[in-house]
Amino acid sequence: MHSHAAASSSPRIADIYDLLSRTNTDILTIAHRGLWSQAPENSLPAIRGAAELGVEFVEIDTQATADGHLVVIHDKTLERTTSGKGIVGASSLDTIRGLRLRSGAGGEIAALTDERVPTLEEALEEARGRVFVNIDTKFPHELPLVIATVRRLGAEGHVIIKSDIEPQAANFPVLDADWFGAIPHMPMFSARPRKFADDLRMIERLRAPMIEVKFTDIADLAAAREELERQNIRLWVNTLDVSHNLDFNDSRALRDPEGVWGALTAAGVGAIQTDTNVEFKQWLAGRSDK
Repeated sequence: MHSHAAASSSPRIADIYDLLSRTNTDILTIAHRGLWSQAPENSLPAIRGAAELGVEFVEIDTQATADGHLVVIHDKTLERTTSGKGIVGASSLDTIRGLRLRSGAGGEIAALTDERVPTLEEALEEARGRVFVNIDTKFPHELPLVIATVRRLGAEGHVIIKSDIEPQAANFPVLDADWFGAIPHMPMFSARPRKFADDLRMIERLRAPMIEVKFTDIADLAAAREELERQNIRLWVNTLDVSHNLDFNDSRALRDPEGVWGALTAAGVGAIQTDTNVEFKQWLAGRSDK
């Protein structure tokens, strides 16, 4: 029996494994760096905005400061998204806390806001009971610090940890990690042409609830449907303009949603990470009305 105590705070937040299971026919939305169309990327209001929009997951980036605190920021440097300069990992938490975040996706002409760079702890608390969190650990050697934070907050059931996997490898180091099995894990890899189902059989020991996949032919995804169903794996694809999954990207989706989001969902994709969350949610709502 899964405990549904957390569900009382929001009827939408189910058990994460129930949400990811293929028995849930909903297409899941992942807000890349939060809802940054309305707030600075990777900020607390961007997480809040995503939850209010009804997305199931926010993707956030984390890395450690010079004094060992995890902060939520994507770039190695401070320039693009904050009022500061220099390297995140060479700056103290106090220095980073004193900076202001730039609006939206940042850049030198983006206006400064009164928002600050959050700690991972603050971000997880903001999301708790409202939206699940996909944590992108920018430097793999900092993963133990990330895991320790998740555990300290009792957030094991609210997050998914992703890492790169080589399906043909003889062994998967993540299987030996002390957190494996206690915190949901999402393998990431590229589907080999005409061999995606083989790759999936090779990773069966990982018991993955969801995998993030890159592809060179959308037909490869559809061809593996039976194997995905057998292992109950949900397929996550990025349609970010920078993901390079052919031309299945947000810019084209805004002009031709059926040609991008429609084609992906028809090929069996069950989770899409996007920078255009409002439009994607509108498209999903229109679909379910039919």
